[in-house]
Amino acid sequence: MKIGVIGTRGFPDMQGGLETHAMELYTRIATMGDNNITVYRRTPYLNSKNKSAYYKNIRFVDFYVPKSKYFETFFHSLFSALHALFQNYDIVHFHNTGPGFFIPLLKLTRAKIVFTYHNISYTQKKWNAFAKWFLHFSEKVSITNSDFVIFISGIIESEMVKKYDLKKFKLILNGVNIPDKYAKTDYLEILNLEKQKYILAVGRYLEEKGFDYLIRAFRKTNIKDYKLVIVGDTDYPTVYSNKLKSLARENNVILTGFIKGEKLRQIFINARLFIMSSFEEGLPIALLEAMSYNIDLLASNIPAHLQIGLNKDDYFKVGDENVLSEKIIQKLSIPMAHDYSDILSKKFNWENIATQTYDVYKNITL
Repeated sequence: MKIGVIGTRGFPDMQGGLETHAMELYTRIATMGDNNITVYRRTPYLNSKNKSAYYKNIRFVDFYVPKSKYFETFFHSLFSALHALFQNYDIVHFHNTGPGFFIPLLKLTRAKIVFTYHNISYTQKKWNAFAKWFLHFSEKVSITNSDFVIFISGIIESEMVKKYDLKKFKLILNGVNIPDKYAKTDYLEILNLEKQKYILAVGRYLEEKGFDYLIRAFRKTNIKDYKLVIVGDTDYPTVYSNKLKSLARENNVILTGFIKGEKLRQIFINARLFIMSSFEEGLPIALLEAMSYNIDLLASNIPAHLQIGLNKDDYFKVGDENVLSEKIIQKLSIPMAHDYSDILSKKFNWENIATQTYDVYKNITL
C-alpha cells in the first residue's frame, strides 16, 4: 500500500504531540505488510540528527517554509498536496483541519482520503478572527471531503459526529509507550535538581497550555524546597512566549527547552508531581507519558483530561491559580504511589492503535 502523510512538522526528534503521534503510528504501520510510506516534513525543524531522507523504512519529502504563526502550515500543506497529486498514492492521510483544507485537491486522484481530527483549533487563543474563521471552514472541508474520519478524542468525536451527521468514522485514541523506569541523573545534576524535589510541566509555549498561571500558582504556594520545571519551547517567538520566559526568570522557574530521549526520561522519572494546566487539548500525549512513569498528577478539569478517568482529587478548576496553588500544597504533603500501567496498556496502546489505523486503510481500499 502506498501512503502519503500530510500535516505533521515531521519526525524523529521534533517537538509536539502530533509529531509524536505520527512517529509512533507510521513506524509501526511501516512493518505491517509491503507498505510504502511518505511523510511530508518542514525543513526549518530539521537538524543534523533528523535530516536523513529515510527513517525506519519511511521516506521523507521535505519542503522549506518559513516559520510563521499564520502561513507556515498553509503553505507547507499546499506544497505537500501538490506533490502528492502525482505520486499515485493509495491512501493520503491528513492530520488536523489546517492541512485538511487541501483535501479536495487529492480527490482528483485515485487516493482514498483519511483525516484525523486531533484538536479543535479555532477555539485556541492564539488565533485572530480570520484565522479562526479559516480553521472553522477547513473543519467542514476536511470532514465532508474525507473517505474516513478518525478522532483521537471521544469529546471531539461526539461533537463532530452530531454536527456533520457522520457515517464513516472511528475513535482511535492516542497512545504511550511504557518506559524503562531506570535512568541516570547526570542531566538533573546539570540543572541543579534533586530527585523528587521538583514539579514538572511539559508543552509548547502557547496560551492554551496555561503555563503563566501555573507559575503564579506555584509562587503562591511559597514552597521553598521544591522547584518548578517546564519542558518545551516555542516554535517561533511570540508576545506570549517572551512574557512567559520573563515570568519564569522572575520566579526561578527552570526552562529546559525542547528535550527528548535520555534527558526527558530523567526529568520524568525523578519528578514528584506532574501538572497539566491546559485550557484546551485533544488527548494530550504529555499527560499519558507522565502516567506511564507513575507520577502523581494534577490536571485541569477540561473535557479532554476528564475523559482519561483520573481520580477526582487529581483535577482542579482550569485557570484558577488559587485552587491550583492549594492543590499543589495538598499533593506535596501526602506522598502517593501510583500505577497506571493497566489503564495505559488497555486504552492507550500504540500497537493496537497502529493496527486499528491500518485496518481503516485496508477497508476503504477494498
